[in-house]
Amino acid sequence: MYYSIALPIPVRRLFTYVMAADRPPAPRGARVLVPFGKRVMTGVVVACDVEPVADVKQVIEVLDDVAALPPSILDLTRFLAEYYMCSWGEAIQAALPSGLTPQSVVRVELLRDVTEEDLSTMGRRAPKRAALLGTLVRHSGDVSVAYLQQKLKSTTIADQLQALQHAGWVRITNSVDEQHAPKTQVGVMISESLASMETALREAFDLLDAKAPKQSVLLGQLYLARHAGHGPVLRTALLSETGASASALDGLIKRGFAELRDVVVQRTETHATVIGSSKDESTVELTAEQAVAVDAIIEGMRSGTYRPFLLDGVTGSGKTIVYQRAIAHALEQGRSALLLVPEISLTPQLMDRFRIVFGDRVAVLHSRMGVGERTDTWRAIRNGERPLVIGPRSALFAPLERCGLIIVDEEHEPSYKQDDPAPRYHGRDAAMMRASLEQCVVVLGTATPSVETRFAADNGKITRLQLTHRADGAAMPKVRVVDLREARKSGQLHGSYTRDLLESIQERIERKEGTILFLNRRGFASQLQCMDCGDVPMCKNCDVALTYHKASFALRCHYCGYAEPARTMCLVCGSVDLKEAGSGTQRVEEELVSYLQGRDVQAVVHRMDIDSTQRKGSHRAILQRFAQGEIDVLIGTQMIAKGLDIGRVTLVGVINADAQLHHSDFRAGERTVQLLTQVAGRSGRTGARPGEVIIQTSSPDHAAIQASVHLQLEPWYRVELTSRREAHYPPYTRFIVVECSGLDESTVAQHASVLAQLLPAATDHFARLDPVAPPIPRMRNRFRQVIVIKNDKTADPSGKYCRAHLQAALDTYQAKYAHSSVRVTVDVDASGAF
Repeated sequence: MYYSIALPIPVRRLFTYVMAADRPPAPRGARVLVPFGKRVMTGVVVACDVEPVADVKQVIEVLDDVAALPPSILDLTRFLAEYYMCSWGEAIQAALPSGLTPQSVVRVELLRDVTEEDLSTMGRRAPKRAALLGTLVRHSGDVSVAYLQQKLKSTTIADQLQALQHAGWVRITNSVDEQHAPKTQVGVMISESLASMETALREAFDLLDAKAPKQSVLLGQLYLARHAGHGPVLRTALLSETGASASALDGLIKRGFAELRDVVVQRTETHATVIGSSKDESTVELTAEQAVAVDAIIEGMRSGTYRPFLLDGVTGSGKTIVYQRAIAHALEQGRSALLLVPEISLTPQLMDRFRIVFGDRVAVLHSRMGVGERTDTWRAIRNGERPLVIGPRSALFAPLERCGLIIVDEEHEPSYKQDDPAPRYHGRDAAMMRASLEQCVVVLGTATPSVETRFAADNGKITRLQLTHRADGAAMPKVRVVDLREARKSGQLHGSYTRDLLESIQERIERKEGTILFLNRRGFASQLQCMDCGDVPMCKNCDVALTYHKASFALRCHYCGYAEPARTMCLVCGSVDLKEAGSGTQRVEEELVSYLQGRDVQAVVHRMDIDSTQRKGSHRAILQRFAQGEIDVLIGTQMIAKGLDIGRVTLVGVINADAQLHHSDFRAGERTVQLLTQVAGRSGRTGARPGEVIIQTSSPDHAAIQASVHLQLEPWYRVELTSRREAHYPPYTRFIVVECSGLDESTVAQHASVLAQLLPAATDHFARLDPVAPPIPRMRNRFRQVIVIKNDKTADPSGKYCRAHLQAALDTYQAKYAHSSVRVTVDVDASGAF
């Protein structure tokens, strides 16, 4: 039988393979190992019994008896591949955990001992080869080429490896990595012959009661487990529950009364404590607005058709409880549900709240999980054991059967947009695609709808449900604006803090209440600058300044990860007068600790950003300590700006509201309104503790700041919509950005110009702008040129005409002009900053 197989490569076509006649057929959606050039890859069967072709290769191995991907996910990935202009295989790769996609790996093994003299001699003739050989010497056993590339910080080591192999120093082999098998532990069960014969069972108990009482206890426990319909009991649990010894169990097995079995166990996290309240919210009485929203969503589910809703509720209005009631209805009807969140940092608290209501039916999926743990969770979802899935955008591909409800929490968040690799999809839009394919309800929840979503609701494409009041009798927090310019002139600025904010923080510490301080920039300072010659250390791979991290005394690039030790003197002029310009979360943490210590105020100040949450479980640990009052002040980036529901927080301070406001992005004002409104909503979330928000800014009269302070989002939205219509910006158009990148600047510019000429400058459906360098012209050592296409949504609602023009241009470019030194990527519905 011949199969069409999708492979995870950037080639927009399927590949035909044949299965030997004596092997069982592979179902559509099954994973298969296939040869591809010199490699072995994991592909997915997307069509069976296709037309034969000549010179076809055979499938090496079928990895699934039952399809790994259900038809709904295959259909979704195909839709995403077409819309976001990538290959079907790339879209499918995004849907599978890495532990389920074994690939061939090139490995290098050292064949003989290497002396210092060998390295020295080689170093004089071929220093790169000597460095590679030295890396192999320092590592025991064989290593992958990817590991060597990482250690040597180079992707061009093939020639050096071939030379070492030719000289007899190394052996290069090609092998296939094993996929992550389910984790097993030793289990014990009563022997089948004993369990099925009542007389033999009674005689066994009589014998053991008389001669081996401990074994009798063990047998009794195993019998009860069998009688209750359970499978094997884990050996460790059995011994713990009975208090019996391992030797007693061994004796029971030797008598033939019990048997050992492998038991598949899931690698999932368990937590003894919860973050915040442990109340079962399924019993909470709904407000009138919540009840209306729940009824509308349930009615949508009963229709059995695609129904999109916008749940537009102020912060603290109880959107999560609405989610829970809607999910409960879906599960009661035998359907499954998916809840997407924008940040991994939001999953611990949400997971706790939903596990209290739904128990072990909840699964969480995110990239911080270990490969084995994520693979086990994925299998449990695929087997129908976990009908409710919570996670960030990658959880969109959870293999749920009979999906009845999809919820996108904080739908406005830019983190739902995948930047790299393909498919460069938007989680919110892809969730709506999946809901349309599954003919189910999708709910977009937020306190600050994106302009696109609100526009769709105004035009009747989405049903808008509103929650205008906070739940639990809580009032909206009091918001104050402090002008940084005036504070600076009057000498009331202590580092990054105004006197108003510092005094308010001190009051909360004395009252044992929680404070959240928000600054959307990590590190200590945005850059180091020499005060004599003006030199600023720059990333060697990107056209950006290196950020100073004081805690690790390092300069880091937040785009490519490059790092170097911080400098104590200027490398250009030798001056030691270096200034730490700008503020990051590390600096504001240090400034606050210094201020409090100078006034003998005992307080625990903690930072929560990507640098302080590298370890697994660190998000949960920090939030638990903060919720329990062990941390007085929590300083963080946008990961603390939304979703957190901690009742003891009564003060939120925004260190600098201008950080987002003046970005070179047409969405800068929208992002500012959303961030400020969301972070302000963390304060005063219970009726017993009113909240306060202090916003520090040098632009107090800016429309976005005023809208956030006075919660006048409607007037701001109308003005923003008018300006976007005049500029032909979303939601009236969709941006498609074609990027050309490479190591040589002039070559990249030449190819971008050629590709642009293959597209008309204007049609009835789109306008094509000339190639330009983006705000960061070089990133990860690759020079960049972008071609921006404005696709008119009125003339071309789905974008199919524009994509057809672009695909034809790309096909011509690939056939006549493409070169391996220039990479071309396409980003449909690109964000505002290119």
